[in-house]
Amino acid sequence: MEHAHIATAAGRSQRAFPRVLDLERPPRTYKEAQMRPDSGLWQAAMQREVDSLKEKGVYKSVRPPPGCKPIGTKWVYAFKHDEEGNVLVGNEKVRVVCQGCSQHPSTYGTTSSPVPKTVSIRTVIAYAVTNDWELRGFDFKVAFLHASLSEEVYIRQIPGFPENDPTHVLRLKKALYGLKQSAYEFYKYLNATMSLIGLTRLDMDRAVWLGVWTESPDPPNIPMPANGAPLILIVPVHVDDGLAATNSLPLYDWFIAQLRACGVDVKDLGPVSVYLGIHFIRDRQRRTLYLSQEAYITDVMSEFGLLDCTPRKVPLDGPVHEIMAAVMDPSSLPGNMSDEDIKALYQKIVGIITYIASTLRSELAHVAMALGQYSSRPNRQLLLAAKGVLRYLSGTRIFCLTYPAPRPKHDTDTPAPHPATCGMSDADWATDASDRKSVSGYCFFYQDCLVSWSAVKQRTVSLSSTEAEYYSLAHAMCEALWLRLFFSCFGLPRAYPFSTPRR
Repeated sequence: MEHAHIATAAGRSQRAFPRVLDLERPPRTYKEAQMRPDSGLWQAAMQREVDSLKEKGVYKSVRPPPGCKPIGTKWVYAFKHDEEGNVLVGNEKVRVVCQGCSQHPSTYGTTSSPVPKTVSIRTVIAYAVTNDWELRGFDFKVAFLHASLSEEVYIRQIPGFPENDPTHVLRLKKALYGLKQSAYEFYKYLNATMSLIGLTRLDMDRAVWLGVWTESPDPPNIPMPANGAPLILIVPVHVDDGLAATNSLPLYDWFIAQLRACGVDVKDLGPVSVYLGIHFIRDRQRRTLYLSQEAYITDVMSEFGLLDCTPRKVPLDGPVHEIMAAVMDPSSLPGNMSDEDIKALYQKIVGIITYIASTLRSELAHVAMALGQYSSRPNRQLLLAAKGVLRYLSGTRIFCLTYPAPRPKHDTDTPAPHPATCGMSDADWATDASDRKSVSGYCFFYQDCLVSWSAVKQRTVSLSSTEAEYYSLAHAMCEALWLRLFFSCFGLPRAYPFSTPRR
């Protein structure tokens, strides 16, 4: 077998048996890492990780206090790849992680950490594109290790790296990966650092920071924009992945330098090409940006064996309640699938569709909502329909969300179907025969850039289409109010034109 290694292990009966190790994937356990022929590479990577933890003062070896129940630790292994996907030999990635599932509640407080809303990220991107700003990416290396812990947490000794005293445990001084509170502790550290630099956290999204300077920070002397505007920097951060939108590239360079001066280990990724799995294809000359999830969708198709499938032209053949009652070809799904197997696979597919629909593909918002309401009780027909949506995605994987250049201010020859910045809402009245509840939908544009959309089922039965429209309008106005306040943080006008089919 190519790229395989046969190791020998002993069972309880003391009889040796062969075990095949797949060398094309990283080890799953410390024991496996020691058994592989490339164990020397992994051992060197683990040594570098332990040396780094000691250098950063992450833990201290101490006697266990009375009643101490230390948390277990384990190694996590991964390959590093170059831009072409080739494994970088000698650059293996390893991490010591805590088994946070065994943490006692007394060892942690707040565990949830704010992350930016997808609509916030899209709005910041749209604002940058329409103003021809710089979009830069950066990430924090070993992010959690920057933050100090508020609670006393003890862990067992690291596998393969025993302390001098085998009875000792390790008291954590920094937020190690795997702890329940690590993300929140790093968020607190990051917010304090941003404040020192001069950025303010937005009230409308607590994972987005804004910096405005009417005069150049000194040093260095950063040139002010030629149009007389202040220096502006908008920074959404998703855990340890940062995106920066700014009207001054020297200001961004100063921001990165300030982070490093504060002791933050940050890597400047340059003009953003990928952020949170979204690929950025930017044409600066035409002032247009294309946002793509083709790579992610291709990975999904590969996982489900649909790379060479016959694509569908539409996501669904009809209403979901009709699909549930349709007569199905028995050969379309394996006959040995239990109800639990169907449920697990259906929920996985619907989760993928929902993620894609909420990120870039607004045309799937209604589909994700319709399929998602049956996640707890799917049948074979629904599973087949969900797979049909994947086939639709397979044929449309190259579709992008396009953020175009702003319209000319005095273009009267080409009338637009709607204002460049506007919102629209609509309702689908009582078309679901299973419960006769209507569906509310809306979409919002900023300078012709689609930044927000939604399709949700209403909670009550509307007695008329007018009532359904008002429910939908109320749902949309909640988003409109949020967008208005979010835009006001950047000094933009609060007015937001809005329309419904019935005006």
